[in-house]
Amino acid sequence: MSDLFDINVMLGPTPTDSEPSFKTADDLLREMDRMGIAEALVYSSHARYCHPREGNLQLLEQIEGHRDRLQPCWMLLPSGSGELPAPDKLVRQMRDNGVRAGRILPGQHIFPLSERVLRPLLEALEEEGIPLIIDLEHQHWSELAPWDNIFAICQAHRQLPVILLRECGAVTRALYPVWDAFANLYLETSYLQTARSLEEICERFGAERLLLGSGMPEYDAGGAVATVQASAISDEQRAAIGGNNARKLLGLPVQDSKMPRSWPLAGGNLQVWDAHSHLGPWYKAAYPVHTAEETVRRMDEVGLQRITVSDIRALESDPDGGNARVVQACREFAGRIFGYAAYAPHRYADDMAAFEQILDQPGIVGIKIHCDTHKTPPDSPKYRPAYEVANERGLPVLSHGVFAPAQLPQVLREFPNMVYIAAHYGAGAPEGIEQYIAVANEFPNFYLDATGSQMRRGAFARLVQQMPVEQIIYGADFPIMDFPYQLGRVLYADISEQAKRKILWENPARIFKV
Repeated sequence: MSDLFDINVMLGPTPTDSEPSFKTADDLLREMDRMGIAEALVYSSHARYCHPREGNLQLLEQIEGHRDRLQPCWMLLPSGSGELPAPDKLVRQMRDNGVRAGRILPGQHIFPLSERVLRPLLEALEEEGIPLIIDLEHQHWSELAPWDNIFAICQAHRQLPVILLRECGAVTRALYPVWDAFANLYLETSYLQTARSLEEICERFGAERLLLGSGMPEYDAGGAVATVQASAISDEQRAAIGGNNARKLLGLPVQDSKMPRSWPLAGGNLQVWDAHSHLGPWYKAAYPVHTAEETVRRMDEVGLQRITVSDIRALESDPDGGNARVVQACREFAGRIFGYAAYAPHRYADDMAAFEQILDQPGIVGIKIHCDTHKTPPDSPKYRPAYEVANERGLPVLSHGVFAPAQLPQVLREFPNMVYIAAHYGAGAPEGIEQYIAVANEFPNFYLDATGSQMRRGAFARLVQQMPVEQIIYGADFPIMDFPYQLGRVLYADISEQAKRKILWENPARIFKV
C-alpha cells in the first residue's frame, strides 16, 4: 500500500443515493485499497445534507475502530446562530474527539464566506491550529472563487491553515499573482488539472502548498491519484503532496520522505493515443504548455506515444492560421502528432476546395467541428459539406455539440463511412446519456469520447459495461486538462486490461487508419 493521504472524502448516503456512496467505513476502505490510498480525512454526509450537529457526532461512530486510517473532519457553521456550541467550546470538543479539521459549505448551508461573519469561529480554529477546509462545490473548471473574501480570511488569520477544494482553471490568473503573500493558503488537488499544474506550482511556490484530495464518492479518484503519481516532480515532492503535507497540518506522524513514481505507463506495457487535444494558448485559461514542442515533451514525461490535435486558434477566430499550425506540427513531429482539420462553417462551407487542401496534408487524420464556438447547430446545412467529405474519405469527425439522439440514426445511416465522435459524452454518467448509449449499441460508426473536466466515481466502468468498448476513445483536452488527470480515469478504472488497451490505443489507431 502506498502512503497516499486523501483529505476530501465523504462517508454516508446522499439524499437520492443514486451515487455509489460509501454507506459504511468498510465500503470506503475497500475503495481506498483498490486505489492505493492509505489514509483519508472524512466528513459525514449527514453533516452535509441533514445537519452538522447530528452528522458530526454520527461520524465518530461510523469510523470507530478505523481511526488508524480514517481521520474525522467536522462540518462547521457560523457561531451566531447557536446551532453548534460556542467556538471555544466547539474546538475543545474537536480536540477531545481527535477531530483534525473543520469544513464549511457556504453555498449549501447558505451563509456568506465572510471574515466578519465567521470571525469568532476562525479565531477559535486559529488558536487551536485546526485547519479550515472551504468547500465551494465547484462543478466546472472555469468557476471563479470569491477570492477577495478568501484573501481577507487568510490576511486576518495568518496562523490558520486554509485549504481550498476543487480549484482548477481559474486559479492561475486569480491566485498566482498574490499567493506569495499568503503562506497559510493551500490547494487540494481533486480538480487541479491544467497542463503541468503540479510541476508549475512546485517550481514557483513549493510543493508544501498542495494536498491530495479525491472528492469521493461523488467524483472519480483516478484523475487526482494519477496526477500525483505521473507528474514530473521529485520523489520528495510527491511524498509531500501525496500525504505528508496533510499529515503535518493535521498533526499526524509523517511517513517516508520519498514516494517513488508508481505510474502504469512507466513500464511501457500500455500504449496511448490521445484522440482529443489542442495546440495553442487560449483566452479562457492560462497554462504553461501549448506549442507542439512543449506538447511532445509532456507526452514523453507522461508516456504517450501519439496525439491528435486541433488548434484553438482554428476553432476560435482564425481557421486558416490555426489549421496551418497543426499541419506544421504534423510535419515537425511526424508519427507523434496527428491533426484534425478544424472546420469553420463560416469559412469553409462555400470553399470546400480550401478545406480539402488541408485534409490532403500529411498527418491530418480527421475533422473537428465546434458547434458552440461557431454558434451553429450540428444539423445546420453549413456542416453538411464536412459530413460529406468525411464520408467520402472515411474520416472521423470529432464534434463538440452533438445531434439530438432522435436525429443521429438518420445521420449515421446517410454517412456510414464517417465515424461520428461525440466529444465529452463519454465522461458523463451513463444514466444521463442513455439515449446516446442506445445509439452506440445500434451503430458501430458512433463513438463516445471520454474527455471531460470531471467524472463521477464508477461512471467510466459502468459506461464500458453498457456499450461496446470498441466505440469509446480516450482524450485529455490537453493543455486545458492534463494527460495524467484524464488518463487516471482509464488506468484506475475497474475494467479489464484488454478494455484499457482498446480505449487508449486500438480504437484510435483503427479510426485514424495510421
